Parts: sequence; C-alpha cells; structure tokens
Amino acid sequence: MHRNSLIIFTLLASAGILAASSSYTGYSGAPAANGTCTNSCHAQSSFTPTCELTGFPEIYVPGQQYTITLRHNGGASINQFNCSVRKSSDSTIAGLLEAGEATTAYSITNETNGIHWTEANTDSGAFLWTAPEIGAGYVTLYWAGLQGSRAFGAEQQLVIESTEEGNRIDYVPDLPTEFSLAQNYPNPFNSSTTIGFQLTRQGDIVLEISNILGQKVYGIAIGNARPGQYRIGWKGIDATGRRLPSGLYFYQLLTPEGNLTRKLTILN
Repeated sequence: MHRNSLIIFTLLASAGILAASSSYTGYSGAPAANGTCTNSCHAQSSFTPTCELTGFPEIYVPGQQYTITLRHNGGASINQFNCSVRKSSDSTIAGLLEAGEATTAYSITNETNGIHWTEANTDSGAFLWTAPEIGAGYVTLYWAGLQGSRAFGAEQQLVIESTEEGNRIDYVPDLPTEFSLAQNYPNPFNSSTTIGFQLTRQGDIVLEISNILGQKVYGIAIGNARPGQYRIGWKGIDATGRRLPSGLYFYQLLTPEGNLTRKLTILN
C-alpha cells in the first residue's frame, strides 16, 4: 500500500515501549513477536540516542542480498539491540537475516530469524539481509536497542519499510460504493501496466495473473486490506522475476466480497 513515507523514525526513550537489554533476545518490537521491554527494564532517558541504521533499501530487488550497517553517532556504545524483518501484510519473517561484523543471528519463539550484537557494548557493526522472493510486497524492518548502560542510557526504536521492485501499490483511503476491478492501463503493454480496483469491505485479498492455460504466473497478496481505491503497478514478470512472453493473460481479484476477472495483453 501507499505510504506517505517509507521510513518511520521513532524515538521511544521516554515512552513505555522500549528496547531490549543485553540479557534478552527477541525484543525487536515486531508485531506478533515478543514486543519490547518496558521502562521497568532500563533507565529513563538520560540522553538523546544517536543510533543509525543504513543500507536497508526503500525499494528491494527480490532475492538480492543487502548489507545493513549499524553505528551510533556520538556518545555511549550501543549496549545491545534486536532486529527482525517482517512481511507488512501478516508479520511473518521476510527474507533472511545473517550475521556480519560484530553480529550474530538468534532464533526464539515468535522471532525465529533475528539479529543482534555478538558482544554487548559495541560501537558499530553490520549484518546481511537477503530479500524475499517475488510476491512478498511491502516488508518492514524492526530494530530496538539500548545505547549506554541500564543505569545511564537511552532506548531507541527504528521502523523502516521497503517495497518490492516492480510492485508499487498505491492506496487512497475512501469509502467506495461499489466493489470493482478496472481494466489495466495501458493495455496492451510492453514494459509496465497499472491495475486498479476498489474495495468496500476490509479483508485479505489476492491479485493473481494466469496464462491462457490457467496456470498462475504471478500473485500479489495484501493482508487485511482496508476499503478504498488501489492501484498496483506490474512489470509483466513471473514469480521468478523473468519477463513473460507476449500473449493474452487473465488477472483475477480474490476478496471476501467476491472475485472479479479481466484480460490483459503483453506485447514485447
């Protein structure tokens, strides 16, 4: 879905939802995971945290590996952090996090692929993220850390979103009176096209594209989609990222309020 900003930067140093201490794992703040520690674990904000995370792309290429760098911009070392990447649609793990400089992976209940420091009180390091395969759509990185000590420190939480290359999803909040699926435009097309639809009820939806033999070649899922107007950009690729050959295809919208189907044509 469309976001006003792909990067949301939130300081929670004085709030009741805070970051993990060096004794805990799995407190990245991801939904449906283990939450984050409260201020009963850590000191109240003693200073403004300066942790920076770079390298997580605004638009990711499915299957590509990215190096994520972490450091603080002045002040105390980063005592510890916990990080995970989830699908924005249903909060399941998105892609694969692997250890890099000064980091190690962990796996616990509700957070089976997380990353944090190998040793507490580290100034900088890095880890690897391999993006999920085609069709994951929007994903969200959750990072929660403590800079400084439990007695004199500050917690910080970062939430960064990324969208899959070739699958721009624009959303306009609205209350349409009709459930509908528009004809893609342009049609025929050879590089990209836009598929629009309107929802009047909230729920999980899937947009599937099939060839003339009825074989599914591509699909996009949006969990708990809200009522409104949607536009999805598609580059005429299959589930492996390869360009589809010229020909007639069908796109079908599957929703709680019914299913709608239209035709489209690719001309390479």
